[in-house]
Amino acid sequence: MSAGAVPELEPLQPSLARPVAEVQLADLCERYESLCANAVDPLEIAAGLEAEGFSDQTVRVGFGFPDVFALAEDLHRRVPPSPAEPPPQPDPWRTSVWRHALRGLLFGLPSLCYPVAAPLLSDVDAVPLLVVSTIVSWALSQGLSYLGYSRLGNTNRDGARRVLRLGMLSSVVLLVATVGLGAVLTGGIGPAAVFAAGQGVYLLAATVLFVDRGEWWLVAGLAPGVLASAVFLALGAPDGLRAGALAALAVSLALISGFAIGRTSWPAPGASAPLRWSELRAAWPYLAFGAIAAGLLAFPLLAMLLTPSASGGASNAMLASLPLSLSMGAAEWLLYRYRSGTRRLLQRTTRVEDFAAGAWRELGGTVVRYLLCTAVLMAATRELGAVVGIGPQWTSMLAYAAYLVLGGTLFLALLLQAFSGPASVLSWTGGALAVEVGYVVFDRAASVLRVQLLVCGGLLIALVLHAGAVLDKPARHR
Repeated sequence: MSAGAVPELEPLQPSLARPVAEVQLADLCERYESLCANAVDPLEIAAGLEAEGFSDQTVRVGFGFPDVFALAEDLHRRVPPSPAEPPPQPDPWRTSVWRHALRGLLFGLPSLCYPVAAPLLSDVDAVPLLVVSTIVSWALSQGLSYLGYSRLGNTNRDGARRVLRLGMLSSVVLLVATVGLGAVLTGGIGPAAVFAAGQGVYLLAATVLFVDRGEWWLVAGLAPGVLASAVFLALGAPDGLRAGALAALAVSLALISGFAIGRTSWPAPGASAPLRWSELRAAWPYLAFGAIAAGLLAFPLLAMLLTPSASGGASNAMLASLPLSLSMGAAEWLLYRYRSGTRRLLQRTTRVEDFAAGAWRELGGTVVRYLLCTAVLMAATRELGAVVGIGPQWTSMLAYAAYLVLGGTLFLALLLQAFSGPASVLSWTGGALAVEVGYVVFDRAASVLRVQLLVCGGLLIALVLHAGAVLDKPARHR
């Protein structure tokens, strides 16, 4: 019987009613087996029968039931429920490892430019300007990234681009004003202030391109500066080529800023809703987290302002962050891998206890993989630095350990931020930064690396325990 075609049935004679009805019911069960087997209750079967054209009168005449609902209840009893498994859904966390490798490379490549600008950063007045630029630009870029991604999450691409464009321009104005004020207060107005401001402008423009998936535009913009820096270092950093390399850095900054503005200028003016106060309020924890994370990363520079025991120039201190910058690509990939793993864990476990145990294993494995990856990058950076004669000037295991543990804390903070927002880690990371600063303020002879290792080591343990307690609940991963 085709869908929607109900058989024309003669009224059943009393003597034949029961045997004939049983045959017709058996035929009905066979014909609508899929409907009955997948139904969770008789009402679902009744709705399906009515959609096929069965009426109360048809059911009374042909099957001897008072109405469609009574027939549906009988079919529900006759056909054992056997719901079909839903087709597997595609894993939303599957991603290309090469895309994250490219992003990690783009995070780290700008660090190659610091040796070119080493003379600009050798003055002690450059250190506070670099600290200010790093903290302000990281804070603003985190807030800008949140605003862009929140609109992209609502499938509002034009709105995201508008927010990114206006947010970048406003942030650049704020950044330049802050660095300029710092230069006036420290008497450091000059090339160091220009470099510090340029560093922050680059980070803001790169953030816009990352959020808008413009990585290859960033590659094109970085090419002049990175290639010039590579040639400059390969030739032994001759002073005669330094001016040309600095000019190439300026060209790269102009290109990247132009690309960021150009890509986000495609939507027509007024094509999307303007920025709302509610969005700005929601962005402040990301601003705070960005400032704290930058403070933890720039702590060696900050310590140079607070204690005479801190050694090494500003350029070496910034180069020390190169492997951590490169590891951000691995961190992104591992975060996707972790979410994919917990998704599979949700599908194959039926008890909360089993999921919690599996979630702990996934978390531990993810952290270990990140630390191993970062350790390899640190070793490779050190060897490459030795070949070309530049830092980071790590001469002890203490230095390696301090930066490795710092990377682990930032990775865990980013992982927790992805699940529950930055507010969940603000107290942990902010407290750690306060302890670091307080330690070197009250003990000016303290070893900066030892302080960093001890504080970040404690923070790493605390974040692992906090993440395990938060992420062992299935509801966090749905």
